[in-house]
Amino acid sequence: MKLFYSNKCTLHNPGFEILSGNAVPYLESPGRMLAIMSHLSQGQYASWNWGDVDASGSTEEDLMNIINLVHQSEYVDYLQNAYEIWVRDGGSKDAVMPETFPHPGLLASSKSKAMHHKNLSPLAKAGLYCFDLSCPITADTFGSALAAVRVVLSALRYLMSESSNQARSGAFALTRPPGHHAGPAVCGGYCFFNNIAIAAKCLQSRVPNAKIAILDIDYHHGNGTQDVFYQDPSVLYVSLHAEGDYPYFTGTAEEVGDGPGMGFNLNIPLPQHTTGNAEYIAALRQGLDRISHFGPQWLLVSLGVDTYKDDPLCHFKLTTECYHEIGREIGSLELPTLFAMEGGYHIDTLGANVGGVLLGFQRTGL
Repeated sequence: MKLFYSNKCTLHNPGFEILSGNAVPYLESPGRMLAIMSHLSQGQYASWNWGDVDASGSTEEDLMNIINLVHQSEYVDYLQNAYEIWVRDGGSKDAVMPETFPHPGLLASSKSKAMHHKNLSPLAKAGLYCFDLSCPITADTFGSALAAVRVVLSALRYLMSESSNQARSGAFALTRPPGHHAGPAVCGGYCFFNNIAIAAKCLQSRVPNAKIAILDIDYHHGNGTQDVFYQDPSVLYVSLHAEGDYPYFTGTAEEVGDGPGMGFNLNIPLPQHTTGNAEYIAALRQGLDRISHFGPQWLLVSLGVDTYKDDPLCHFKLTTECYHEIGREIGSLELPTLFAMEGGYHIDTLGANVGGVLLGFQRTGL
């Protein structure tokens, strides 16, 4: 197992977010990444190799070209310049934070829905390009988000080189900020660039007729990833997530894809508060059966461990022991597999839970 990281991913560090109407310390903190790195650098993981992508040779222009396979250029430009323009025009120096959103009810009797984005006040653009209050943009946000893309693409390049040597090769991208809530032109849920979607699009651009499965095991539905591939029959998206929880308006079992992508989107919503190890593994096997039937050449995993029983944000009942089994089940597909970090906020067990998945995957069949 090869692991990839960038120290620049720790720079994004907003002081607060708005959660359930309260201003609270930012849960998606740099401490998450540091806890994972610390745990995976000792004991039974000590033989695994870490790759520091800050030393890689890919240019920012190269990254932008790949990012634009997923994200609209106006959105990328906004993220790059938002903080500087926001402060210049009188916004708080703490962070860019939306105060007004272009809700359909606001625009119903107005022609303003056709307003060109360049005519909008910088204070309005925050609501145009963000759908919640969990994505404050600081002076360091864009650099960290760009570094996360560099991390996932470095892991992908390694996986592509290794897959010719062994069927079940694996790579872990310690991406931060996470990505699966970010859509082509919107951030939310701590996510700015959709790392896993960018990896999939990059793979499609490098491998003709690539057939890819994306397995999302974060507690929350990956609305952004679903949106990117909803009409793409070459990418199967499978998501296990909490029913009726954030992002609230997506993730039902009835969302199965559209047009040529009909039938290539599988949502498996699970009940809050009662989903434990047995229930989760049963649902995971259902998702893996669908992936096996699809017959992909590559598996990309949005790895969230906010399904843990004591996670401060979520409401499943999985124990640390379950994550090893999750990894073994994923490994049973015998596919080149890229894991990219998503959620998980219980710092004390975060490293053990992530490590359990990776170790279980590594030891499948042993």
